[in-house]
Amino acid sequence: MKPLDNNGNELRATFSVAGGQPIFEITFESGDGRGRNSQYGAGVEIVLERLSELDATLAGARITSDTVMKLVLEKGIDPSFEPRAFPFPLRLRGRDSVKLRKALGNAGGRIESEQASGGNATRRMTLTVILPGTPKEAAELELVLAGRFMAQPLTMMSKLSDIDAALDEWLEALKLGSRPARGRLLWMSEEAVMLKASASGKRAGTFNVQLGVRSSGKPWSVEIIAPRAAADPNGLVSVATNEQGRRFVLRQGRLRPNPDSDGEVEGLRFRRLSELEPVAVKGVASHIPRDWYVVADIDGSAERIRRQTGDFVHACAKARLRSKGIVLPLPAPPTLASDEKGGVFLKKARDADPEREILRLQGEVWLALRRMVEHSGLQLVKLRHDAGYEVDGIIFAEPSNILIEIKTSASAADIYEGVGQLILYSRMLDLSDHRRILLLPRKPSETLQSAVEAEGMMIFTYDISANAKKTRIDFSEAFLSICSDSQVNGRIQGRRSRSPQCPAAL
Repeated sequence: MKPLDNNGNELRATFSVAGGQPIFEITFESGDGRGRNSQYGAGVEIVLERLSELDATLAGARITSDTVMKLVLEKGIDPSFEPRAFPFPLRLRGRDSVKLRKALGNAGGRIESEQASGGNATRRMTLTVILPGTPKEAAELELVLAGRFMAQPLTMMSKLSDIDAALDEWLEALKLGSRPARGRLLWMSEEAVMLKASASGKRAGTFNVQLGVRSSGKPWSVEIIAPRAAADPNGLVSVATNEQGRRFVLRQGRLRPNPDSDGEVEGLRFRRLSELEPVAVKGVASHIPRDWYVVADIDGSAERIRRQTGDFVHACAKARLRSKGIVLPLPAPPTLASDEKGGVFLKKARDADPEREILRLQGEVWLALRRMVEHSGLQLVKLRHDAGYEVDGIIFAEPSNILIEIKTSASAADIYEGVGQLILYSRMLDLSDHRRILLLPRKPSETLQSAVEAEGMMIFTYDISANAKKTRIDFSEAFLSICSDSQVNGRIQGRRSRSPQCPAAL
């Protein structure tokens, strides 16, 4: 399992828990600093920090890599180790998790190491810990240490007025980080979530909120509907508190059918498909088992509320798509998509419209872009997500790769769509470290351009001129300078043909 940090971000580090109360073994998979468990150190530190909060005692440590375990069997070596500054048994409460992690890494790196000093500090390592009290099961402890399950149960609020006030605060935090979209829609740009809040028809002064990942909103991924009563097991939404009084918006793991899902998604099916974990809740009476999930910690910052809510919405969207057999590729790399087609196609005559040729404008721009990029010594590819999302292009460049979205019109609607696609692709395809560029046939208004740039994106332009035989694409000098350090000719010519060749898949 991969742990979440204290801000709710998943770390690229893997660990597992075995054993049972009171002795558990926690194994951290090795990291290489690049792709495999590249946040090994941060993962070990956050787990040690949470063990400290549970008042655990560290009783032993050993290296359990394949190489070392083979030597254990063949030569009977001892794979255990103990940092000099942290002798075992070591009560973890109050310990500096960073210093302890480094000490464990240094000491473990010396086990059967061929290096004169030091060694690999990110090897597969197993810690033996003694844990008083709860949790008693390895699976539950794994969730607690990953930050995906609360060790102590939450208590449902007993006053409906308190629940309403908490939900009002939650909605206000969402609105603070949103921009107006079409009609009554609001766009949470950082979280790539569309929302719509409307007055509830069931209880005066309350609201219902619809949340989704599509730029049009519908079909909505999940709804947060104001409950009719406090601690109502039949309501899908409520608010609960922990022992310190922090408030959490909760929702049951039940998604009603819509076009994005195969029927209703609930119970164990929701838990498996969303990859979320329910929280223990008390103060609500029900003869039917009900799983409650945290939407957001209302007493956190507005940014954290939006991020947690966005993560919940995307998990619900994922559960819906996976219920239809669509397997999302994250965290595995997305697949390569086919090149765009240029040239023209023949639109058949229909009613009063005669037969005519239609230029594949999007394809012409893409093919011109590829020729320009390759001339610069770079590479352009298209990526496709299993859910149907397809990136117009990614340019492999320095200092960071470039994510491209091409539009053949510069209308406000096209720009809104392009911005939404860049945000969505960055999130769904794990391209958040890419520079994001919207490529348009002309510049938009200064107000619109400033708004796009405020979202961390860049707008560049291209010109199109065509006659009966040729289509010419002129990319702006500013865009050319972004794509290459060398001077290149942005004037790329492409030939028209009545029967264009289909490019081979990459």
